[in-house]
Amino acid sequence: MSDSDHIALPSLYRKKLEKDLREFNPDIIYFTTGSGMAKWALKMGKKLDVPVVATIHTKFDEAWYDSCKSHLITFCMIKSLARKMNRAFAVTTVSKDAAKTLQRYGYKGEPKVLMNGFNASEFSVTPCLEDKKGKFTFLFCGRLIKVKQIQFSLKCLGNIKNKYNFNDFNFWIVGDGNYRKKLEKLVKKYNLEENVKFFGYVGNRAQLNGIYSVADLFLFPSSFDTDSLVVLEAKPCHLPVLSLKNYGCGERIEDGVTGFLSDFDEESFTKKIWEILNNKPLLEKVKKNVDKLRADTWEEVVAKYRQFFLEKIEEYKKLKKKK
Repeated sequence: MSDSDHIALPSLYRKKLEKDLREFNPDIIYFTTGSGMAKWALKMGKKLDVPVVATIHTKFDEAWYDSCKSHLITFCMIKSLARKMNRAFAVTTVSKDAAKTLQRYGYKGEPKVLMNGFNASEFSVTPCLEDKKGKFTFLFCGRLIKVKQIQFSLKCLGNIKNKYNFNDFNFWIVGDGNYRKKLEKLVKKYNLEENVKFFGYVGNRAQLNGIYSVADLFLFPSSFDTDSLVVLEAKPCHLPVLSLKNYGCGERIEDGVTGFLSDFDEESFTKKIWEILNNKPLLEKVKKNVDKLRADTWEEVVAKYRQFFLEKIEEYKKLKKKK
């Protein structure tokens, strides 16, 4: 394979795609979907007698159930996904959590974990114009959807305000999505109107970095994300992330060293926030250590994938010779 040996496959015109793919004559076929195109990729791998490799980086059970609201339909879709993955020659994931999830679906192999990358060299900052007013500032950045668990953060911050009687904080929510109206209702329910600000979508990376740089703690209790980039995006801004133990979003973090981790329950997460608020020396130490979070550059990630593909091509050729 050369650096230019790739082809993009849209989901339409499959007869033409098959013709184009045969002319292209690939050494390997790679897909990152659980949809019908995965089935087509597996079918073409068999026809062309080349290995098919898949990457799964989404917790489809949470995403599909959130869409269809049916446990039965979700179960059937998950089992269909597992059957496709078991037909692939090899499978990769972006975290140990994602690998365990895939095996829970019914995948019988051992996925190769290749985590996401981050290029800190592209980092630039536009000063944030929003005034913190001297308050401790929590941050969330991302799509405003249910599986991101922003509602969980709001509930815990409501506990901080109403049970611990602490009000000297902001919670900045950056992003947009179909869950925003629900979140706005929860802000009122938990008496957080004077604490929460919705920024909407911020598309300018330097402006977004400016917001990251002003905040004190990023709240990310997502059980859905398998290796979220926001943990890495906070790194050059020296912004610690509070995430979850035993979930992909927290795998890079060492608790109390490069960030913070909590169990995924309201009492534990609330208690962790309160401990951080009351231990400024620890928070400052962690802020200085955030840049020690382990992360390959995207170029290094691409190189790892390339090497993995080459190894699978050779393995497949050896198996063909034995037959």
